[in-house]
Amino acid sequence: MATFKNFFASRWGIIGVGIGIGIFAPLLQKWWNPRNMGICVACFERDIVGALGLHRAAVVQYMRPEIIGFVLGALIAAYLFKEFRPRVGSAPIVRFVLGIFAMIGALVFLGCPWRALLRLAGGDWNAIMGLLGLITGIWIGTMFLKGGYNLGRTQQTHTSVGWSPWLSWDFSS
Repeated sequence: MATFKNFFASRWGIIGVGIGIGIFAPLLQKWWNPRNMGICVACFERDIVGALGLHRAAVVQYMRPEIIGFVLGALIAAYLFKEFRPRVGSAPIVRFVLGIFAMIGALVFLGCPWRALLRLAGGDWNAIMGLLGLITGIWIGTMFLKGGYNLGRTQQTHTSVGWSPWLSWDFSS
């Protein structure tokens, strides 16, 4: 297992995973997913929210199997490679609000970076605005970090917190 684990941390492991995603994402577009989507976690989350009945746009109300696969695959891999170490961060409300802004930005600017690149590759020149918005957001975030903004350290927590992703902090401390 250790050799397999070290492979994915190596340069060729990272390149291999990138090639796999680069091949699989357009194939998802071609075979199943909407033509302008491919792999877009922000869009998939919006679809799941619709499937749970939390919005009424019928065209985007679908329980996305990709998200279920991402979460279960990550959980299985974490246990398989003995990497399951739940952690919590400080300032949970700030993290939550920043997450909301990230999701709104992703959906307003054509989805996540993967989707923007896939749209650009498919000839949708509107994706350039999405990529410019992404670059601007990264630049603003970098200015905050250079100015000393810090949400604080993460710390280990109980395994039960890792099993309950709807909790972002530990009530026992």
